Amino acid sequence: MDFIQILQRSLSGYAFVLPTALLYFFLLSKRKKTQSWSHIVTALIFLYYLIGVFTMTGIGKLKAFSPKLVLIPFRDMISGPVDTVLNVLLFVPLGILLPIMYKSFNKLNKVAVLVFMLSLTIELIQMFGHGATDINDLITNTVGACLGFGIYKIAEKAVNRRFDKFKANKINDLAEIALFAAISLIIMITVQPIVIHELFGLG
Repeated sequence: MDFIQILQRSLSGYAFVLPTALLYFFLLSKRKKTQSWSHIVTALIFLYYLIGVFTMTGIGKLKAFSPKLVLIPFRDMISGPVDTVLNVLLFVPLGILLPIMYKSFNKLNKVAVLVFMLSLTIELIQMFGHGATDINDLITNTVGACLGFGIYKIAEKAVNRRFDKFKANKINDLAEIALFAAISLIIMITVQPIVIHELFGLG
């Protein structure tokens, strides 16, 4: 997948995620749970990032169940170091964004567990005609997020601030993350494949 296709696929998915997210924040404000503009803007960036991750990992319209399992850890990391590095880098932003946006994810273990579960979800979906389900991806994705968390902590100390204005308030942090991930996934396996096919002739 070249850069243009990645851009087409991610933007066509985000076109549906964006209004859904804005509606979500509007409904929060009606329930007197208004979020700061800093959090809202960061959340919209976070959602585009999620769409980008699902695009890069090949998530799309579900096909027949045809699992391709790679269950031997580390072997492919040695034989394909470039892919390993890219998998790590892909999840570094997630390790940065989570603690910026949510107070409850200011701990490495929580970030690692959440990213592992998200990565596992991606790997399970890939059993439906979207590449191999690879244990090495679980490892590299989680490592990438942990590196991102480390970058966040270094930045936090360097600027001597806690980025409080970016954090969610009056809501359940995990519930919001789960909602964002679920909306993004649903759109990427339902509406987005139709749009990308009709507009750009891509399968």
